[in-house]
Amino acid sequence: MKKAILIALKICLVIFFGFFLCNELSGPSMSDTDFSVVEENVIKTMGTYELEKQGGQAIKKYLSINSADYENIQYYKSSDPMNVREIVIVKFKDPNQGEAFKEAMQQRIDTQINAFNGYGVEQVALLKKAVISLDMNYAIYVTCETANDVVSIYKEQL
Repeated sequence: MKKAILIALKICLVIFFGFFLCNELSGPSMSDTDFSVVEENVIKTMGTYELEKQGGQAIKKYLSINSADYENIQYYKSSDPMNVREIVIVKFKDPNQGEAFKEAMQQRIDTQINAFNGYGVEQVALLKKAVISLDMNYAIYVTCETANDVVSIYKEQL
């Protein structure tokens, strides 16, 4: 009787570890959430900052990336040149685009810090709190006082 119970427990343990390993080895999965849903829900949280949706030329000018390279991309920034609050939400055509996007956003942050260094103390402090988050086929870049909260809402959408 004890031997049968031990065998049953071993079988259950092997099955449990099998599921665990399969789950771990499969890695993170691509999100199939519609881009417009992610954008809408994330932008709601940024509503108090009066950001304006930018077009492809602004994406190229300010972010140094080509919007046609991505499945979807939206960029919001203020029309006030002293306001550094901005957000970029992107859905990649290929998850391998993530690192290039991250580098471009880090370059944007560094460029802004250099531009405001010496006179824009509040702007530099805000830029140093900017968040870039890569998630397989989606990514977000946020500069605002509540950047971590915005990223949390973004992750909930995926």
